[in-house]
Amino acid sequence: MLKIRIVCKLLFLFIVVFSLTGCWDRNELEDKSYVIGIGLDHSKHEGKIKVTMLLANPEVGSIQGGGGSTEKPREIISFDANDIIAAKGTANAIISRIITYDLLKIIVVSEEFAKDSNFFNVINGVINDKEIRMNCYLAVSKEMASEYFLKNHPRMETRPHKYFQYMVDHGIENGLIPDSTLFRFFKTTDRGADLFLAMYTTAIREKSPEIKGEDEYMAGQLNATGEFDDTQFIGSAVFKNGVMIGKLNGRDTRAINILDDTTNISDLLLDIPNPFSEQNQSIAARIMKTENNKVKMDLKGARPKIFITVPLKVDIMTNPSMVNFVQGKNRQILKKHMIRHFEKINEDLLKRTQTELKGAPYPLSLYARKYFGSIPEFNQFNWPKSYLKADIKVKADIEIVNYGKIVKKPRKVKG
Repeated sequence: MLKIRIVCKLLFLFIVVFSLTGCWDRNELEDKSYVIGIGLDHSKHEGKIKVTMLLANPEVGSIQGGGGSTEKPREIISFDANDIIAAKGTANAIISRIITYDLLKIIVVSEEFAKDSNFFNVINGVINDKEIRMNCYLAVSKEMASEYFLKNHPRMETRPHKYFQYMVDHGIENGLIPDSTLFRFFKTTDRGADLFLAMYTTAIREKSPEIKGEDEYMAGQLNATGEFDDTQFIGSAVFKNGVMIGKLNGRDTRAINILDDTTNISDLLLDIPNPFSEQNQSIAARIMKTENNKVKMDLKGARPKIFITVPLKVDIMTNPSMVNFVQGKNRQILKKHMIRHFEKINEDLLKRTQTELKGAPYPLSLYARKYFGSIPEFNQFNWPKSYLKADIKVKADIEIVNYGKIVKKPRKVKG
């Protein structure tokens, strides 16, 4: 009797194991069509939105597809829909493969639609789709999102998911665009205390744009020539309570990224005005941020006071004036000039956010919360209103770790 029970148990175990190893519910790679980017625009029809999908062909550029594949690496479709979620089912009336958002990298909304009060109601729907990850990026395009994807033709990357991954990752590392994930967008909107920055992009270059500093441009203003795609990522779109209210150029965005400890900015290159030159010759420097900022607040008075200390290490990369930095006097001149430069940029920018944008451009309210014993006390303080009249001081704690190679000026040969 005992042997029969053991045999029955083993037989039941084998049946369960073999049933789990079946492939009846599998989906092959070539059976799916992966949406890499979604575009959102106004629709001509009331109650609808225009949805654009950038679909990637997983076989192109892969081992399965082979090197000689004649299939297109991408496909773009646009149509009117009620929302983003239902649009996936509608798209299958056009696309033969199963539509999936598993590899969705970026959601691009047109500037016109981002300024619409109905935009947040539309984008809020992505929370309910389990396929859309919260590390997907939110971007704002100068033109219609449908036009943006059609004009985007990467020359170096045939696979669209790699193109957007590289462009976004490198832009965030350089500080020229914000780290605008959906997670950050919804967290900032839920708090309702600060502004949110989304990356700004366009596939249309301006004709004869003004020549500016290397980081003072908005997307589309960088005047470059050669064989490349016209798409540019630089600057940011400013959101308040889920609606776009303004824009910041690359320099302002980079300054905010340095002030915001929640962004992954640790090493970037930029130009600094040269105190030893009258010919507008800049000094290239590598800025390294190895420590978090120190933020102190005095919120008891009628006018709140905010003190921000930004620790930076600087590596001098160029010396166009051929100044001898062995001399301590020249080192002091350069350091004092850099401190004034960084402090002025940050204080002027934060002043603009108080007067023009009417809000803190990064989660500064999180520092203020610790000065209150409870959430009701913080809410009673009314941070959004108090920030506008706050006196903000920024201190740049700069340490120049390397002055570059000392090169002597060439001697003039008498003719």
